[in-house]
Amino acid sequence: MYDIEINKNLKDSDAIKMIELLIDKYHFGDQDFNTDNQIIANGVSYIDDAIKNDLTDQSNEVIVKILAVIWFVSNRRTKIRREYLDFIHQYVGLRLGPGIRLME
Repeated sequence: MYDIEINKNLKDSDAIKMIELLIDKYHFGDQDFNTDNQIIANGVSYIDDAIKNDLTDQSNEVIVKILAVIWFVSNRRTKIRREYLDFIHQYVGLRLGPGIRLME
């Protein structure tokens, strides 16, 4: 997971922004991620690569629906800083490959 690669320095707001940029890409066709924040830009690329590798058989419409649900849940779980990301670490784990997770 990208968050672990950068020593858990992401904030929930960073993750939410990444999801929003990916929704813009897959729903509206935006190719420019309009961010000066390199952590967010790298995170978008990281997640986009995972989408391309793991969801190759899914339409953009399905990908947008998945991203929208993740966006909704992340907004509900966050309070101040990392509640959503900590939840992901605890219950989803580290992605090792398609369908393979390592729990902390």
